[in-house]
Amino acid sequence: MGLMSGRWRLPETVVVPLQALARGLATGRAPGIEVERVRAALAALPLRWLMIAEMEVGHLLDMRGPPTQSGRQTRDLDLLRLTPGLEYPFLFHKSGYCREAALRKLGGQPPATFWTAAIAYRQNDWVEPVRKAACDCVSRLFPLLAPEVMAEAAYFLLTRMPMWGRWQLEPKVPPDGLLLEQAEVAAALAHHIGRATSGPAGAVLRQALRQPGLDGHLPALAIDAVQPIVRLVALHTLIEGAAIWPDGHEREIVNKPYQIYREVPVFARRPIIRPGSSSVYLDMAARDRSVIVRRLAAATLAKQLGRTETESWMEHEPVLTLLERDPDKSIRDRIAFIRRFLHQGPPTLVQALEALCSPGTPEPVRDRDLGRDVELLD
Repeated sequence: MGLMSGRWRLPETVVVPLQALARGLATGRAPGIEVERVRAALAALPLRWLMIAEMEVGHLLDMRGPPTQSGRQTRDLDLLRLTPGLEYPFLFHKSGYCREAALRKLGGQPPATFWTAAIAYRQNDWVEPVRKAACDCVSRLFPLLAPEVMAEAAYFLLTRMPMWGRWQLEPKVPPDGLLLEQAEVAAALAHHIGRATSGPAGAVLRQALRQPGLDGHLPALAIDAVQPIVRLVALHTLIEGAAIWPDGHEREIVNKPYQIYREVPVFARRPIIRPGSSSVYLDMAARDRSVIVRRLAAATLAKQLGRTETESWMEHEPVLTLLERDPDKSIRDRIAFIRRFLHQGPPTLVQALEALCSPGTPEPVRDRDLGRDVELLD
């Protein structure tokens, strides 16, 4: 993928067959061999190229002029009805009428994960009839897909779907159509998340936990997931006994007389049924091989200061003993703070200010790791 004339461009293996198809459409023809070449070339693209395809395919097919010029839109609709497979590239057509007709025509299993994601993406189309046709298409076709295909598409879509919507005019598109309530799809997605060595696996898990399909896979992800952030999300959910995910923003007043506000994230939560107690998963977090997961254990303990009776801290003694020998200084400092609090009681105002001003003392409720905030919510 290269930057040419200020635009990100598709590879030549896709552009060449698209240009050939566009030349055929300009003469009122859509040769089947050209349609199949375009469909196969786009299907071979990684999912991350979907938005580039969204812009470029429509641009290349639109090189013949405005959609209504010389009845071109009518000809394209006629060709769409008569030409097998043309519905796939027409998902990116500049005309909303053609996109809607393409979605209505689709039947059977999409031939590749790329096309599965492209169909789902049309639920965020800027034309309302196209969005409705896309929702109908998702309901009609997605149950036919293999669990592995659906899981791969869900991994790509889950972090994007919460941002879809028509501002306040329509509700956001829920992830219900991704079939995560089906055991086979949930298992395939959990495997995908657990084996991912890079990418937004933690954010995907957060969004997947909007629904209960992955709840039963959390203990395994807490132990075996490759990425520390996935283990952290799984353990945080199990410790809290609730799934927590970002759910937009709201305005928080900073200065009322001057009407100064700031945007703060809003989190939604859903209770889960966990097979063990919170202490079991707290101990697992304290023994994790990654420091960011062990910091979760220390921060969770610090969060309980002043909320839990002193006698109840006896059950956390093994975890405290383990963490006060941790190689990470910030964890040791936090446990030392907890020990002082339990022994001496709440700090005085001067002690609290000194602790806050000390460069080596972490916040008791919030961890910051490589620019990512780990929120421990009430």
